[in-house]
Amino acid sequence: MFTYVRALKVPLVIVAILTLSVALFWHGATPKKNLVEANSLNSSPDYFITKVNVNKFDITGSLMETLNAEQTLHYISDSRTLLKSPKVKRKSKSGSWSATADKGVIHDGSNDILLTQNARATKKYLQSEDLILSADNVHYLDKDQSLTSYGNATLLTTQGETFANEITTYINSEEVVMTGSVRGNYETIH
Repeated sequence: MFTYVRALKVPLVIVAILTLSVALFWHGATPKKNLVEANSLNSSPDYFITKVNVNKFDITGSLMETLNAEQTLHYISDSRTLLKSPKVKRKSKSGSWSATADKGVIHDGSNDILLTQNARATKKYLQSEDLILSADNVHYLDKDQSLTSYGNATLLTTQGETFANEITTYINSEEVVMTGSVRGNYETIH
């Protein structure tokens, strides 16, 4: 009987070792799961800031520009910052302009800003009436000192509304350029 029990123990020990080996192999072969999926990391910003308020001053200390946003998301690989609910105000020689939108984009190293989704810009002149641009997109180009609106572009003045494919106004002049199909609704003042 002693030999029978001993002979039975050897196969049980071998079975236990094999089972343990298979379990360890299986555990090591199972891929590790991250808490965050890799795909979501690819589209994640490198950093974000909430309740942004940026002020820019000239060399005399006068306030020249303000930028407010509910949130900014910066992407180093794309060299851009996405803005949520941006509000921009800038002063110029001939007056000032301000703009709002649901979203915006600023590229690193650039003073240009693209405002998208319900964009609206108001240009205030020192000597003449204000202009209001509304469009799907309003793009401020610092090099040209211009505001270009496109996508349902509308120019509102005291005389009425003008619609065009694209409307560009220059910050330091009263020049307005309209391209594409241009039409308007105007009222005479008595």
